[in-house]
Amino acid sequence: MWMLKWLGIAILLILLLGFAIQNLEQQVDIVLIFWHFQDVPLIVVILEAFIIGMLVWFIIAFVNEMRLRSQLRGISRDRDELSRELQTLRNLPLEEGEEEKEDSAEYHDNV
Repeated sequence: MWMLKWLGIAILLILLLGFAIQNLEQQVDIVLIFWHFQDVPLIVVILEAFIIGMLVWFIIAFVNEMRLRSQLRGISRDRDELSRELQTLRNLPLEEGEEEKEDSAEYHDNV
């Protein structure tokens, strides 16, 4: 399975390299608020946009993962408390009520 993963990565890198080579001569101008960049290769712009998108995705995914782990810890803590409570209740001695004792005694007398 790991071999297929690395084969897929190699194919994607070859395709990316081919795309970059075909677009080397294409230049673009970029204007960002206060900065102006002239004659930037298109592949650089595309790769930078991809990297920035991946970083934003990583930050969002990381925050979400931490939130979910926190919720899981809380749920696990609640589960442990409920398990201890259940174990305590299971270990309590059974006590019959007065009515149950009388019914039980009458049943044994009749049998």
